[in-house]
Amino acid sequence: MIFEPMEEAAASYGYGLQMASQQPQQVIFETGSFTGYHTVLSGLGKGYLSATNTFKQPLCGNEEGWGPLSPFRYDFTPCFIDVWVASVAAFGIVFGSIAVWWLVNRKIPTAVSKDWHFWTKQILLGLIIADVAVQLALQIIAYPGIWYGDFRVYTTAATIVSLFVIFAIQWLEHSRLRNANGVVLFYWLFLLIALSVKLRSLISQQIFRKDLAYFVTYCVGLGLSAAEFFFEWLWPKKNSAYEVLVDEDECPAEYATVFSLLTFSWMTPLMKYGYSTFLTENDLWGLSKTDTTKATGEAFAKAWDFELENRKHPSLWRALFKAYGGPYMLAALFKIGNDVSQFIQPQLLRFLLAWVASYYIKGEEPEPVIKGAAIALGMFGIAVFQTTMIHQYFQLAFVTGMRIKGGLTSSIYKKALKLSNEGKASKTTGDIVNYMAVDAQRLQDLTQFAQQLWSAPFQIVICLVSLYNLVGWSMIAGIGVMIVMIPINGMIARFMKNLQKQQMKNKDARSRLIAEIVNNMKSIKLYAWGAAFMNKLNYIRNDQELKNLRKIGAGQAFANFTWSSTPFLVSCSTFAVFVFSGDKPLTTDIVFPCLALFNLLTFPLAVLPMVITSIIEASVAVGRLTSYLTAEEIQPDAVIVKPAAEDIGDETILIRDGTFSWNRHENKDVLHDINFSANKGELSCIVGRVGAGKSSFLQSILGDLWKTKGEVQVHGMVAYVSQSSWIMNATVRENIIFGYRYDSQFYEKTVKACALLDDFAQLPDGDETFVGERGISLSGGQKARVALARAVYARADIYLLDDVLSAVDSHVGRHIIDNVLGPRGLLASKTRILATNSIPVLVESDYICLLKDGKISEKGTYRQLMAMKGLVSELIKTAGQNESGQSSQAGSPDGTDSETSTVIDAEGSNQEKEEMEEAQEGLSTLQSIRPGPGSSSKPKPRAGSNVTLRRASAASFKGPRGKLTDEESAPSRTRQTKEHSEQGKVKWSVYGEYAKTANLVAVGVYIFALIAAQSAGIAGNFWLKYWADLNTKVGFNPNVGKYLGIYLVLGIGAAALTVVQTLILWIFCSIEASRKLHERMATAIFRSPMSFFDVTPAGRILNRFSSDIYRVDEVLARTFNMLFNNLAKSGFTLVVIAYTTPPFISVIIPLSAMYVWIQRYYLRTSRELKRLDSVSRSPIYAHFQESLGGISTIRAYRQQDRFELENEWRVDANLRAYFPSISANRWLAVRLEFIGAIVILAAAGFAIISVASGSGLTPGAVGLAMSYALQITTSLNWIVRQTVEVETNIVSVERVLEYARLPSEAPEIIHRNRPPVSWPARGEVEFNNYSTRYREGLDLVLKNVTLDIKSHEKIGVVGRTGAGKSSLTLALFRIIEADSGNISIDGLNTSSIGLLDLRRRLAIIPQDAALFEGTIRDNLDPGHVHDDTELWSVLEHARLKDHVASMEGGLEAKINEGGKLCRFPRGDSFRLSSSTPDARFLSAFLSVWCVSFVACRTCCRVFSAPPGCPLFGMKAAGLRLAA
Repeated sequence: MIFEPMEEAAASYGYGLQMASQQPQQVIFETGSFTGYHTVLSGLGKGYLSATNTFKQPLCGNEEGWGPLSPFRYDFTPCFIDVWVASVAAFGIVFGSIAVWWLVNRKIPTAVSKDWHFWTKQILLGLIIADVAVQLALQIIAYPGIWYGDFRVYTTAATIVSLFVIFAIQWLEHSRLRNANGVVLFYWLFLLIALSVKLRSLISQQIFRKDLAYFVTYCVGLGLSAAEFFFEWLWPKKNSAYEVLVDEDECPAEYATVFSLLTFSWMTPLMKYGYSTFLTENDLWGLSKTDTTKATGEAFAKAWDFELENRKHPSLWRALFKAYGGPYMLAALFKIGNDVSQFIQPQLLRFLLAWVASYYIKGEEPEPVIKGAAIALGMFGIAVFQTTMIHQYFQLAFVTGMRIKGGLTSSIYKKALKLSNEGKASKTTGDIVNYMAVDAQRLQDLTQFAQQLWSAPFQIVICLVSLYNLVGWSMIAGIGVMIVMIPINGMIARFMKNLQKQQMKNKDARSRLIAEIVNNMKSIKLYAWGAAFMNKLNYIRNDQELKNLRKIGAGQAFANFTWSSTPFLVSCSTFAVFVFSGDKPLTTDIVFPCLALFNLLTFPLAVLPMVITSIIEASVAVGRLTSYLTAEEIQPDAVIVKPAAEDIGDETILIRDGTFSWNRHENKDVLHDINFSANKGELSCIVGRVGAGKSSFLQSILGDLWKTKGEVQVHGMVAYVSQSSWIMNATVRENIIFGYRYDSQFYEKTVKACALLDDFAQLPDGDETFVGERGISLSGGQKARVALARAVYARADIYLLDDVLSAVDSHVGRHIIDNVLGPRGLLASKTRILATNSIPVLVESDYICLLKDGKISEKGTYRQLMAMKGLVSELIKTAGQNESGQSSQAGSPDGTDSETSTVIDAEGSNQEKEEMEEAQEGLSTLQSIRPGPGSSSKPKPRAGSNVTLRRASAASFKGPRGKLTDEESAPSRTRQTKEHSEQGKVKWSVYGEYAKTANLVAVGVYIFALIAAQSAGIAGNFWLKYWADLNTKVGFNPNVGKYLGIYLVLGIGAAALTVVQTLILWIFCSIEASRKLHERMATAIFRSPMSFFDVTPAGRILNRFSSDIYRVDEVLARTFNMLFNNLAKSGFTLVVIAYTTPPFISVIIPLSAMYVWIQRYYLRTSRELKRLDSVSRSPIYAHFQESLGGISTIRAYRQQDRFELENEWRVDANLRAYFPSISANRWLAVRLEFIGAIVILAAAGFAIISVASGSGLTPGAVGLAMSYALQITTSLNWIVRQTVEVETNIVSVERVLEYARLPSEAPEIIHRNRPPVSWPARGEVEFNNYSTRYREGLDLVLKNVTLDIKSHEKIGVVGRTGAGKSSLTLALFRIIEADSGNISIDGLNTSSIGLLDLRRRLAIIPQDAALFEGTIRDNLDPGHVHDDTELWSVLEHARLKDHVASMEGGLEAKINEGGKLCRFPRGDSFRLSSSTPDARFLSAFLSVWCVSFVACRTCCRVFSAPPGCPLFGMKAAGLRLAA
């Protein structure tokens, strides 16, 4: 038998121990040096290469057995030393095999040449294998009888096998990876550590004396392994060899080595670059493939679709976990590693105190110094391991959060493009922007805390188990305290949840109001309603939002008290039960490990409230997002899309028995029993009075309405022009091209046909002019024609045009009919459906449908319907009277016009004629590229087809809008400026400004309360040390009541002071500052000139009022509090350590210098990354808002994919700044915590040196110093991180202050120069050589205008679109200021008085209808200065009395954002926006104006102004001044 029985092995081990006890203690100590080298020559045992004839113990043929400690030396036994090497070999074989499989199956090889770098590595590895084989041969020779059963031989053989596996990996990775494989690197690292430990053992056994050949072979192998490791790890592969694998836009984290990933060294190049240069967006890396919004969006969409299909109640939590849970679960493993390792430290502290006590207590044998040093090194090693684990956990948590944000943002955007009218009803633009800005952010923030939900209880359990080992069942008292606290915390959590829900509602209300104010700022300025809206905003902000925030602050303070007093109560109750229930004294070796454990207990207890708060906020957000993501979508089968019709006369649109509704839940149909069809090449006109359902009819063909019954078929692509033109924030050309490939020839034709050439000549940059948000720099007519040009350029099969001619002048309308809509227009071969009441186009139409009360009352050709003398005939006669001669003049071929250049001859140039002829002959120039079933055969002749247009092909997406043009071109004058981003350190003046607004006295009281609270906590621990030292001295527990009572008072006092500091911080500092800053910014926005809104996207302004104000409201105070707390804690900690071990002072200075240096090094890069993150967020919201305004258009053109792609691109641009920003935090923390680990090593090392040199340092002093040293790593790391957090969040204050200091308009009131109360009494208006421009740098829009309007005159101002009619009225109201000359009314120069005095005395009918969220009363009279009689009177004049009376609530009827829910047709909404009470105006005057305007779908709004006040009406065809 090879193996002896187990009893014999145990006997042998017992014999070894007996021998050890007989060895002189001196020999053990002398062999216990760090290197293992010593001068003892005898009594060292047999050594590594010795073997017995038979096995005394299983698998071990050495007389020392399995040990683990040798009975002869301060060392491991020869068999046990090989356990480490065998473990590494097993790691190499198992994980190496997996790595080989992964490389072969998952990685594609590329043709990379095998250079000298590769061959050197492989040759080195071959030499190592040969070396280990020689060692194996020497072992077999040395163990002749038992080698085949000895563990040492097995270990060497396994090492050779593992080296072959590593050889295979290194061979395969060369052509498949750009970096060293992680298994290989860890294998070499572990092997070097194991071989080094074995080398020390071989030196201790003095093998170099007995078996020199083996020792030399072993040392050569170790040296070669070290060379191989450094070659593989530190010698980078030549990049040029890997150009095939390099992505143009990649993230270095994707190809970093495993060590680089663990230490975040892959961030170092960016940190270095950021330290020397201000970073810009061009310096940022790309995202990993898995982090892109495309990937995260698809992952979430897949999981959410599964929920919707398979569950009755879909859960967003489940979907998020399914989409992003994998890496988050891996993070949990890192978290477990961190949690377990941090509780090893108090156990090591116990061993250290026992070591100190062996020197302190008389009569005890002092333990060897190397044992103390080993404990100190152990504490250092555990600290480093902890750092590695926690930051891998954090990185994965943050990346998961980033993926959640990207995926949700993508899904929120995609959902917005699919929402039905019902879905939109309760979800306003402000709400949906908040889902992106706030709710998705809260779920992102949750990822940092969610793991604490299991981790905190897990840490508490480990802590209690450790406490049981120290104080026994006394720890039950601590559990009792915690159980009592649970329901209290639950009550607080419920209270906070309700407050958070309310806060979200308040935020939404404020966001909606701000969005409305910004979008309708021109109307607010014209009506002088600034004060009324400022009061409304202040009410929501101060009386609702901040009042609720104060309650949240008070709840937070009470919560802080319960959470900060819990650890004290736990420790106090545990110690009380311990001293009262037993005779054992409460000594230092119990108190300080307990104190360290209680300090560790503070974290899970302190983090639990944050977790609960975060989960509350997230659950509210999940509820809101679930409601949004499950909101009703447009009917998928509303429209059946079929292939495009081939021949003229083929049916392209069919509606059979169609009944449609705006809301599927209401029994209120907007269209009934519609039967309609249209054919290719036909122009069909839909006519009817205002509110008859013409726009609804077109939307039913688009599928925007709910189809109650019937069938709708559409053949081919659709182009749609809405009634209110939707213009993107881009150049005019980009608006026309709309994502299709640029075709210069057809583009020229389109522009010409839509009469845009003259406009291009007038615009500052031609068709490269940036039109601004909502087309702000174009007139109404220009917007309408750009939208029409977009439709024409799309070359669709079906054109749905909603009243496109109403916004253009009559001669331009004639031009559009001839060149676009008519039988010889560009669209002659297409199906055109036009909702209109314009007579010239009706004459040219093929088919007319009249809608009345949602039904088709009459249909037929123009001649048929006129002959019938029915409703159509009557409608045309009514409209004809209003157009009286204008249309006939415009329609006559001889009609001349001063702007003849606009009207292009319908016949076109010779070139156009030739192209038309070619098209009719079937030549390729303009032939349709749609493949048909007989595309190879000769094309069919197309009877009656004038021109057949090619389908526009989509352009490839190369980033966001604006990239289509040459980037090297000259800078555009109209291009929007990029959002201003400060560079460098945030100025101290910003902090000073914030402190001033926060009340300096309150800040002083807060700091005093903070220092007092920290002092009370430290005093409690010193009192405990004093008590424990006394108990150790006397051997029992004297005056228990006195010591325990004072400890309790100090603990509760510290907690109470924490409450005071929280209350002062929230209520007297933070909220006060937030209120003032918001007020200043809002006031500045109201007082900004209109030019500011022309060049600033609404998304940018909303970002300041949502994201930045949220930071100032809630984040900044919390961050400052944590920074000051940690500063105080670290300061006191350093004092405590220096007090107990004075030599530690020598370390403080260099370590502090290093901390400051690393902090500054990091700060520069982090600051710029945060700024870039902040600035790149605005374009996401701006694009989102813009898309929400044009959803019908986007859906009609079926361009959802392109807009979703652009949204993804913008989110990715933001994440490219966010990802390095969070990685920089990890880079910093790993380095700082390593220095923190050195602090622990220094504190322990100095204590060991001090004790060993006989200084008489007490265990209590060492215990107190070490229990604080263990915390300093976290505190010092938090200081740097919170400094950065403060600086990145104070940027929000900087951004708010930037807007608070915006240039203002002229003063509202000039007290020394106020107009008389009766002004203007006569209404005489005089322009004196007046010139003006919209803003500095642009051309003059009015040039040297001289005009004299007498009292009571009615003046009509006419001119083509963009001639300056609107500019004339804006000049009267000083929306734009004079460049030269002046305007006087009743002899008073309007530039000499205040804006409020001027605007309140004038009245205007604006071009665009503006309705605000609120009631009808709020819209008519925001200042609430008129009574009901006056309000009903003006509604009657505006023909709205019956409509408003029929609405629920009458004057109190609710109107949603933009007037969406009141179901006002456009004419009615205009009439409502144009009606304000003023009994002093003649009703006849009002009625006449209403009648003349209703025909053009506009009406008047008359303002409260004195008699004689001029009234200004704006409309597309002309400006009428009634003075």
